[in-house]
Amino acid sequence: MQDLSLRDLYDGNFYHICTEGLEQVVLMKDLEDFRVAWNYLAICAWRTGVFVVAFVLMSNHLHILAACRNAGLANKYIRMFKALYSRYLNKKYGMIKSMHCSDTAIYRIDSIQYLRNCIAYIFRNPLTARICTRLDQYSWSSYRTCFSGAGKLEDGVPLSELGFTEIRKLLRVGANLGNCPLRIDNQGYITLSSFVRNDMAEKAFRNSGRSFMYHLGGCNDAKMEYELVHQPFVSVTDSDMYSRVSEYVANRFSGKHISDLTTSDKCSVLKSLFFNNKTSIPQLSRIMGLPRELVKKMLLQ
Repeated sequence: MQDLSLRDLYDGNFYHICTEGLEQVVLMKDLEDFRVAWNYLAICAWRTGVFVVAFVLMSNHLHILAACRNAGLANKYIRMFKALYSRYLNKKYGMIKSMHCSDTAIYRIDSIQYLRNCIAYIFRNPLTARICTRLDQYSWSSYRTCFSGAGKLEDGVPLSELGFTEIRKLLRVGANLGNCPLRIDNQGYITLSSFVRNDMAEKAFRNSGRSFMYHLGGCNDAKMEYELVHQPFVSVTDSDMYSRVSEYVANRFSGKHISDLTTSDKCSVLKSLFFNNKTSIPQLSRIMGLPRELVKKMLLQ
């Protein structure tokens, strides 16, 4: 049987959006933080016209599988989310630009197998982190309604029926959502059925729950993380990467060239370059003129 293509699911593109995990910062400390972040994912998707296919919120980072026309929209979506959530964290905890300190990577999905792996990787994050022993025990992902049949579009109250003051209190956002189609439940969460496209995720597995569970259970987490996060499928030539890095360095260091930087300067930008470009440790080593082991060491810090 001929396998599906991405065009069978959606006539645009799919992107894996992930923020770098911050080792010394917890971005979501309590239930309110998770609820606010959850709702911002939905509101930003509606504002930008991006479809959320799957997501997971972790305490110090997040993963989203998004469907939209181009990478520019995916970037606009995550930038809007980070700006909103940063303001929330600043107001509640005095954490200035905390979310902005986490680098963001956006990877275009180029095959149906990559898409399936991405969905499995996103849902398995809490399991891999040993936060739970079963995926249905984790509350802050879209896993629980995928292939479950749970959640109907009529569930919850339409945001358009709420007043400005009530919306501001519930969602921590000052905006006119009078024509917003999103719905909110009695716990204050925007319902998954009103903003997550489970139909796309399910169709990726030919609408077979058995295939979905088989794929989730048969994944090698270490291999999947390497392929989806640390070594994206789509690479960039050394020439293109050199141009990107040169431009970045010139902007960051007041017109300096890569060769003008000290080893300390080069090390200070490695994470940003790695997480924002489809590159690898060997390529960064070549472009930056640094030993491969040093690049690896700095990225793991």
